[in-house]
Amino acid sequence: MARNCCLCPEGLVMFLDRRVLVQTKCGEIKGFLRAFGETFLEVQEENPKLELTVIQCAHVCSIRLLG
Repeated sequence: MARNCCLCPEGLVMFLDRRVLVQTKCGEIKGFLRAFGETFLEVQEENPKLELTVIQCAHVCSIRLLG
C-alpha cells in the first residue's frame, strides 16, 4: 500500500525541544526537534554522537511525540 507524504505539518511549535518520531519516505528518525522552517526540520538524533539531522519537509510523512 503506497502512502503519499505531505509537506511539513502545521503547529510544530509545541514539539520544539521535545522527543519526537519523524516518519519519512525512507524510514523513521527518533530524537529531539530542535528547529523547523517552511522547508525543513532539524532533529537531534538519539545516538551516542547526538547528530543534528536536517529533513526536507517534502520527505516528512508524520511527526508524533514520544513519551
